Amino acid sequence: MEMEKKLYDAAFHGNVAIFKELIQGDPLLLDRITLTDTPLHVAILRGHLQFVRALLSHNSRLATQSDSLGHLPLHVASAKGYLEIVRELLRVGPASACLARSKDGKLPIHLAVMKAVRVEVVSELARASHESTRLRVDGGDTVLHLCVKYENLEGLRVLMEVVRSENDSGSLINLRNDDGNTVLHLAALYKNLEITKYLLATPEIEPNAVNNNGLTPLNLVENSPRDLKTLELHNFLLQSNFLKSTHNPSSSQSPAKSQSNIPTQPNSKKSWKTFFTFTEHNINQLEDMKGKILITSALIAMINALPIIYLRVNGPDIPDQYSINSASFVPAVTIMVLLVAGLPLENRFCAWLIVQLMYTALGFMGLNYIGEMISNENRYSRFDIALVFMMIWFVLLMILSALNIIRLIVLFVTTIKRRSKRRNLRNIRENALSSA
Repeated sequence: MEMEKKLYDAAFHGNVAIFKELIQGDPLLLDRITLTDTPLHVAILRGHLQFVRALLSHNSRLATQSDSLGHLPLHVASAKGYLEIVRELLRVGPASACLARSKDGKLPIHLAVMKAVRVEVVSELARASHESTRLRVDGGDTVLHLCVKYENLEGLRVLMEVVRSENDSGSLINLRNDDGNTVLHLAALYKNLEITKYLLATPEIEPNAVNNNGLTPLNLVENSPRDLKTLELHNFLLQSNFLKSTHNPSSSQSPAKSQSNIPTQPNSKKSWKTFFTFTEHNINQLEDMKGKILITSALIAMINALPIIYLRVNGPDIPDQYSINSASFVPAVTIMVLLVAGLPLENRFCAWLIVQLMYTALGFMGLNYIGEMISNENRYSRFDIALVFMMIWFVLLMILSALNIIRLIVLFVTTIKRRSKRRNLRNIRENALSSA
């Protein structure tokens, strides 16, 4: 125990001479270390390069031992930003150390990016193991996501240079985390203008990507609380040629093509599918008509409420009238409440709900009108032309309502398939890593 105490004291102070004396007196001293935090961890924490070299020259196995937090010496050196020590560990230890996870699931390169250490350390780790740039932490974030979250622009630039040399920058920079967010989504979410500018200048970026909620980076900025940073970023995105087509994420054309105003002919073979999907165009239309929808709902609610109030005060009590008017009144009032409460129409389900409630309110109001026409035998008959037109209108409205329900089913099926595909890809990747 006395010898071990002296060894740790020498590691703390970086005293190579005392270490050599201890090893000469007991060549097996390093093999009998019982503590999880080895002298190598201590020497690295203190940044003693020469002591690290002396330890590794006598026992390279220390490079593979983890401390109480599951950190290998490479984790510690990466987090502290000691470039020469990182190089020494990579030279002596196995390449798999770059892929080793601590108890909280972090790789050495993750810690280097999170601590914003010297970019040379990040570059060294990425070049030593390209696979480490793809492995994820909890939440599905890659090392590029972490660069954005921890505002490490220099680390992001270095990593992009490394992955470009491997011809993998396009797929890596557009990877999504578990929420479906790309690095550009996170840059918008964290309101980082400098990183956003850098990403938009990257040819491989997909500016029109949508996350699991169907939101583009521009949508995230528009939904953020208004402050100076938000306004500055929002103005930049609106002025950016890359994001001019953000409101049409279904477009897969390149940024260069999106800058031109050349009209394109829709694909007739696929145009029918738009009737069964809720597109970004539909959402943008609802967003633009939000005020009109609110006014229309208020009018429908008033039209259904006034006859009930009149009957209660001046006329007979008619239960059927209460029922059918309520079936139109309640959806209309619900639309008003949801819009006033700030329902995010950018969310596809929320947009679908508003449309379906409007169909319901209009449908029951029309049904009430048709019932009154049929019951008024003095002026109309079942074959009156006005009644026929009303019946045709009502059938068309029911068809639109059924179509909207199909849209909801397609939305759920598509979401489930997308998540299942992402889960399968993640399992394949993890199986490949485990078998490697």
